[in-house]
Amino acid sequence: MSVACNLCGRDDSETWGRPKDGLRLVRCRNCGLIYVNPRPTPEALADYYRKDYFEGGNYAEDVLRERMYRMEIARMLPWIGSRGRFLDVGCAMGKFLSVLPDTFEKRGVEFSSDAVRHARESFGLDVRVGQLSEVGIERGHYDVVQMRGVIEHLQDPRREVREVRLALKPKGWFVLNQTPDLGGLAGCLYRERHNQVKPREHLYYFTKATLSRLLTEEGFIVRNVWRPYWGTPYAAPWRDFPVFLFNLVSGRECPAFPGNMIAVYAQKVD
Repeated sequence: MSVACNLCGRDDSETWGRPKDGLRLVRCRNCGLIYVNPRPTPEALADYYRKDYFEGGNYAEDVLRERMYRMEIARMLPWIGSRGRFLDVGCAMGKFLSVLPDTFEKRGVEFSSDAVRHARESFGLDVRVGQLSEVGIERGHYDVVQMRGVIEHLQDPRREVREVRLALKPKGWFVLNQTPDLGGLAGCLYRERHNQVKPREHLYYFTKATLSRLLTEEGFIVRNVWRPYWGTPYAAPWRDFPVFLFNLVSGRECPAFPGNMIAVYAQKVD
């Protein structure tokens, strides 16, 4: 299934890195967005995100993941406040929402019906199945909308970002946590061997510039950018820095490294 660039709309791309998992990675010659083209069909993607996808990642029980959630929440609260209506788009099994303080009114949207069932049964959460643009979300209702490790999975990021803006109250916050950043050192040196280049699930690969452009064009102001690594439960500089160099010259995948991921806090313009 062939697609044009989701950021600028042009169909003028060049190969970026080597094919991976049988799929081709390209970069738009006009705006620089990196994406999978051609890409899996919607049916193939739906099949990919079945129950064992989340079970394989140990989403519900992973202790390090929960520690990371708590760190992200602590860093987020000074920007978004400590209460309000919070919508988590791509909430998986609902663990992040379960950790979020109960001062928030919590809701979720998730593509996987199996994950939604877990979120409802294990945490009693109000979670809807589908993409944000499909579930009929309330307009102007939310104080905060989060996408954590989600925008790179979307079949049409611009459409879903537009839906986020419609769902937010005036001056509401859009938080993008844990999105791969291909503009960092690992993206430049490793290309398709970046540890977040997973073309069967990650369809789009942003940099600070391309993500900021998308948000700005869809009515947001970027207020803060954070590149999570230092102090996170996944960081081990004594291990990651030597492995980074060794894997680079030996043709292996990049380890966790500063700049691999990005978090953006953006505010709706009204």
